[in-house]
Amino acid sequence: MNVLITGGSGYLGQFLVHGLAGQGYTVHYAYGSRQLASAPPGVVAHKVDLATGEGLQEAFDQAPFHAVINCAAISQPAVCENSPDTARAVNVPSHLVDCLLRQEQVRAGLRAVLVHISTDQVYDGSRAHWKEDEAGGQVNVYGRTKYEAETHILSRLPEPYPVAILRSSIIYGPPAPDPVPRPLFLQFVASAVSNPDKPTSFFQDEYRSPVHVRDLQRITELLIAAHGQQLASEAAAAAAAARGGGQAAEAAAVPARALEALAPEALAAVAARRHRVFNAGGPERLSRVDMARQVADCLGCGYDSIESVPSASVARGVVSPPDISMDVSRLQSDLGYSPAAFRDAIKDILQPPATK
Repeated sequence: MNVLITGGSGYLGQFLVHGLAGQGYTVHYAYGSRQLASAPPGVVAHKVDLATGEGLQEAFDQAPFHAVINCAAISQPAVCENSPDTARAVNVPSHLVDCLLRQEQVRAGLRAVLVHISTDQVYDGSRAHWKEDEAGGQVNVYGRTKYEAETHILSRLPEPYPVAILRSSIIYGPPAPDPVPRPLFLQFVASAVSNPDKPTSFFQDEYRSPVHVRDLQRITELLIAAHGQQLASEAAAAAAAARGGGQAAEAAAVPARALEALAPEALAAVAARRHRVFNAGGPERLSRVDMARQVADCLGCGYDSIESVPSASVARGVVSPPDISMDVSRLQSDLGYSPAAFRDAIKDILQPPATK
């Protein structure tokens, strides 16, 4: 089963590249400027300019893709605000959708499941615990381009085309195999709260639903495996049609290692899912001060380095939504998946210095 990951050299993308390759999938990834030094054997890299689409069709011509995961984005709100046209060209994956539709035409109806990583900034931030159907009124260019991406995908790939849009929040976790250009959220917070000589400001009035990178990886693995099983169940009918004079779509098989890692009941839940858009954050509404204090608790270093401030005290050059905490109950009801709580998850990543 062939998988393409766009933005494969980014933080989440790297975990997907390594995780899916380790499960036995044939993994391809697209990158813009940084090829992975740590890519597992057999992983195929494609240099792609997602703003123009250059290099993307060549990747699709090289292999039939049964799953495509779009992690690529300009995700820094200030950068998007200063360069809105560039942000829209990258964040709205029109060239990727073109390639998916062309693949369906030239490869006997083969439809790859598209897992698109979106953001909590599609909400306007005026209250807590947003539900999936309440998106709108974005307050910055980043949120608007990501919401435009969602509507573009859903309109051009209507049901029953297999699509899953995952709205993530702050993504945290261990360091990626290859260093990434931007500071990692959890590691930045851990360093800041561990320095008693230099207090760091954390916002007391911006609320998010931080999500562990492994949870996003696991949800994606569930979606891909469920789609692969669906393709496999259709293979016999496609072969029969081919024998009768038709043309069969190129077959796929979910690797045995991938199926062994997933509970059958979880795959059954995903296969029967009713929705295509999911809040893929963690289960909690936390301010940045809350997160900093939980990291300090885990490290046993106290709160002396945490300075609680209002978000208005810092000029960032871009409007940031105050409360985009999310209701993630659809993950449980549709996919049978419950993300980890922040305090519990960071215990597996951080340790007090005395115990390392």
